[in-house]
Amino acid sequence: MSRRAAPLFATDDGWPYPDGIDDAAADDEIDLDALELRVDPHAFDTLDDTERHVVRGRFGLDGADPRTMKELSHDLGCTHAEVREILGSGIEKLRSRIITA
Repeated sequence: MSRRAAPLFATDDGWPYPDGIDDAAADDEIDLDALELRVDPHAFDTLDDTERHVVRGRFGLDGADPRTMKELSHDLGCTHAEVREILGSGIEKLRSRIITA
């Protein structure tokens, strides 16, 4: 009994997906009907002022352009590592307020 290996190279048949996988499912668009997230409308209330500033600045929320970590560290007068920790802490707090259905 031979087992067919998954395609490993771009020249293999079925690349980048093995034969038999529906190409429509491989599409990069997210099916919003299949993914339902409920976010607490007060999720940002859980963040302290610094976390709120970093999260909003990094992702360009509230209509602003996204900012780099370097720009944010310069704004706050701290190191890149400290900004990364603040961002991680803020994202973790926000993530805990998201419920998947």
